[in-house]
Amino acid sequence: MLRSFTVSNWKSYYEPAEFSMVATRERRHGERLTRVRRSRILPVSAIYGANAAGKSTLIEALVALRTLIIDARRVGSLLPVMPHLPEGKHEPSKFYVEFLTELEGDGLSTKEAILTYELAADRRRIYYEALLIRRGDREDFLFEREGSNVQLDEPLLGDKRTELHSELISDNETLLGALGPDPEVANPHVKAAYNWFARQLNVIYPDSRAIYLPAQFATDDLFADAVNTGLTRADTGISGLQLQDMRVESLPLEPDEIDFLLNELSSRGGIFVIGGGVGDYALLDLHKEELRARRLVATHSTVAGPGEVSEEFLLPLREESEGTQRFMNLLPALFQLRKADSRAVFLIDELEHSMHPKLTEEFIRTFLDDLDGSNRRQLIFTTHEIQLMRSDLLRRDEIWLVDKVDGQSELTRVSDFSDIGVRKDADLMSFYMSGRLGGVPRI
Repeated sequence: MLRSFTVSNWKSYYEPAEFSMVATRERRHGERLTRVRRSRILPVSAIYGANAAGKSTLIEALVALRTLIIDARRVGSLLPVMPHLPEGKHEPSKFYVEFLTELEGDGLSTKEAILTYELAADRRRIYYEALLIRRGDREDFLFEREGSNVQLDEPLLGDKRTELHSELISDNETLLGALGPDPEVANPHVKAAYNWFARQLNVIYPDSRAIYLPAQFATDDLFADAVNTGLTRADTGISGLQLQDMRVESLPLEPDEIDFLLNELSSRGGIFVIGGGVGDYALLDLHKEELRARRLVATHSTVAGPGEVSEEFLLPLREESEGTQRFMNLLPALFQLRKADSRAVFLIDELEHSMHPKLTEEFIRTFLDDLDGSNRRQLIFTTHEIQLMRSDLLRRDEIWLVDKVDGQSELTRVSDFSDIGVRKDADLMSFYMSGRLGGVPRI
């Protein structure tokens, strides 16, 4: 779980901006907060702000940090770093993230650690990098790097493989990115830190498509039932999804490509997802030793009058509304977030994109259902949907506002406005739309 993220000199953020998922002392919805030692971690946060204020930019900063760590690159290639040009063009961008993660162990018990990762970089090189373990009120370094000079601390001292990476690290390469995927580096904290960025941090953009939705629907009955239930509950007009056979020859594939896929399926099994247009993916697998192609279609029912019988008809997913397609593309994320043993952080940019406010609210309420102090999953999203800004749905410390002042983005939590009357049962929408909290267009 994300505990906090601080960024400075990144695009529209010049001064350090801290985004925290650590709960305040507020008691509302306290039953769903995660208990971690002496703190409580929030499961959800909404980020509001005017257009171009810096909402998506904050998400992009965390994504850039992940990219710096997990992406391979050639020596000398440029890094995905963009400073605040008016003030920090010649300074490095700085990132600081603190997170809770699970350590690899014997599988019989769950061990967790609170880790801190820091990075300073510009387009050409890493200036500073550090990985620390938080133990109570103190932090212990695993490694600290300034330029090409790496200082290893216990328990990394004496690890020959780690020492080799430290000596050969290039200017545009992170040490965590070099150590994390190396199977010969056995330190559990390093592995856990790398895996948190590579596997547990998930990002969904407005145009993101869940291309594996048909394959998961075809192979996971529990997921298929959950998808159909979600679509029915959300009143999308769809009574269910089903797989429909199609001609292999209709797929956008050349004959030699089909022969290649057939050989691969014969030797390895499994399913291939064949990309077509939006919402028009097909599945290719072997059935009774023959090549089979199927696509996911939506089942609708006609409206029957008195004495009439309703009839069902099928529609390709590409014919569904953009809002329905958006909801379907979010369902795999919701399914994962609903798993009791899930350990994942989902960042969703413009959650409400193309969706009705009630559909967006249903998505959040479904995620929040049944959460308790043992959960280890989070949903963080940017939005303009003010109907979500209600105390019966979100706490004050779960709502953030981004405002741009004198060309710089600033980040504020709604709970910080308690001195002007924003109490726990306040009408948050009225406060926000009045402009007293900021984060709204100046019209």
